[in-house]
Amino acid sequence: MPSYKKSLVLCSILLLLNGCGIKLLNDENKDISKTTFTEVKTKPYNLENQYIILALESENQKLYNDAISLYFKLFENTNNYEYLVKYLTLSTNVKDFASVKKYASKYVIENTKEEEIILRLYIYSLFKLNEKEEAIKNGEKLIANYKNEINYQLLGSIYLEDKEYLKAYELFELSYELTNSSNTLLTLTNIQFNNLLEKDKAIKKLENHIQMSGYDFNLSIQLLSFYEKENEKDKLIALLKNMYFYYKNSDNQFLLNKTKILFIKYVARDNINNAIVFLEENNEEDENLLNLYKITNQSQKADDLLGRLYKSTDNLDYLAQQAILKFEMTSDKESVLDDVISKFNKVLENGSNHIYENYLAYILIDYNIDIKRGLVLVKKALIVEPNNIAYIDTLAWGEYKLKNCKEAYIQMKRVVDEVGIDDEEIKLHWEQIKECKE
Repeated sequence: MPSYKKSLVLCSILLLLNGCGIKLLNDENKDISKTTFTEVKTKPYNLENQYIILALESENQKLYNDAISLYFKLFENTNNYEYLVKYLTLSTNVKDFASVKKYASKYVIENTKEEEIILRLYIYSLFKLNEKEEAIKNGEKLIANYKNEINYQLLGSIYLEDKEYLKAYELFELSYELTNSSNTLLTLTNIQFNNLLEKDKAIKKLENHIQMSGYDFNLSIQLLSFYEKENEKDKLIALLKNMYFYYKNSDNQFLLNKTKILFIKYVARDNINNAIVFLEENNEEDENLLNLYKITNQSQKADDLLGRLYKSTDNLDYLAQQAILKFEMTSDKESVLDDVISKFNKVLENGSNHIYENYLAYILIDYNIDIKRGLVLVKKALIVEPNNIAYIDTLAWGEYKLKNCKEAYIQMKRVVDEVGIDDEEIKLHWEQIKECKE
């Protein structure tokens, strides 16, 4: 089975069983008001309270096997089916499906308050034991007696695993009609698109739900993937823009950021300038726009943005990036040395960063400003990354400038042995260091 189908089945069933505690309670409360259940007579047990305390404490300590034994002991001695449900639930959680199958089938009684959850756990154990035919038979019985979204999804997931896609779809559709749940629609449209090949209908169903209920992120991503598979670029971009404005208006910064990243991924792939224009028009001055400026070599815009980002956040990383950018984009580098060094000094006064330490070290050494300080900085950087070739090159160049020729040669040879001399700067350093005389 393709991986996405396996994930679909697994996620569906895990959601059912993990969520059944709360949902079951709600279902039972609704049923109690409408149904007269068969009453199971319980027995008194003088150690009941002590066993309950021990069982709960075992659960809290994650001693699940001990808790399982205690709950079964409680059930045997009291005939209280709430303890049987606890036993079966915990046994399911520890994957003891054989025991769940055995005791659920042995003790289930029709029309009791606990019948539904016991049947549900029994069916799941059959499914995990690969007894699909029996699981389906009991699943049909379950939905005949208890028509709710959890039971439809449980049986639907078994049919999906069994590649009975139409039956699975019909059951998830019944569940969706009851709850209008986004999670259910996710599975429903996945089956419709990928298995039943009703691609237009799946897309329309997602579009309608989103239009009525808002841009649930997972559903939006599903629709996005469908548009991509169908090569619907215009619809894809329109969806991303709608998601962007929806999350921005709802002040959901987390989903807004994720959407911006997706927008850049899809739009910049075809036309990076369109992505830049959109971000600029919507005043999205952040790392995304900064990276796009860097990619397109818009150095001045990047420099200006870094200045604004630093001013608004006091994040020294922006100041360091601005120093690097200013140095690299200026042809007359000596004219900006004072400003660049000043920025790096401010950054490194407030914390250590091996990248910036090496960068400043190289400037101080290469321009003969403060070679000794440059060596101190690069040696500090090398403590963090002792095998970084760029840092070793800086060290070798500093030793050369101080006429420590032997040490310069040793360090530079490490660089050349590792990467060769294709790089012009490495070649220049190597040639000069080889001629060095103390």
